[in-house]
Amino acid sequence: MRELTFKGFLADYVISLAEAEQGSIRVLTREAVGNARLRAPLYLYAAVTGRTEMLLREAHGTALFDEYAELSRKFDVDGLLAALKEQSPDLPEEYLKVWRSYESVRDAHLRDDRMKALICQKVLRLQAEKSVSTYRVCKDLRLDNANINAWLKNNASGKVSLATAKSVLRYMESADPLF
Repeated sequence: MRELTFKGFLADYVISLAEAEQGSIRVLTREAVGNARLRAPLYLYAAVTGRTEMLLREAHGTALFDEYAELSRKFDVDGLLAALKEQSPDLPEEYLKVWRSYESVRDAHLRDDRMKALICQKVLRLQAEKSVSTYRVCKDLRLDNANINAWLKNNASGKVSLATAKSVLRYMESADPLF
């Protein structure tokens, strides 16, 4: 699986915030005048795609122009990215929030893997306490035995989804110890 890039995140993010559902800087700039949530992501999107000048032309004469022009004077693309990564106080908070949202989406699989590892430990403990085999769990839940075994024995978190891990845990928590 390829790692999510900031550019890719922003492309999807500005579209999700816009009513226009298209990536045209012209259309998005007109919409950003009345959509405060779109302002910061739109500037960042224009910056990382090399379209800052186009954004400034489109924003000329709007309430957005002064903010965008100041950022453009203050930061080149590399400086802007460095300021975002460092969570610099030189950037307005709404720009820093966009970066934190990106990091959250980018790192979601790491959080999921940690959660699956914790669930794995708890499932193994419950299996030992209740004498429930992995085969029984898989049969009752209609899961692939090889994947569940790989997850439980080798902590191969990529073999199961977080939803599957949670369903195995729910099953084990409700399993009758006299199984």
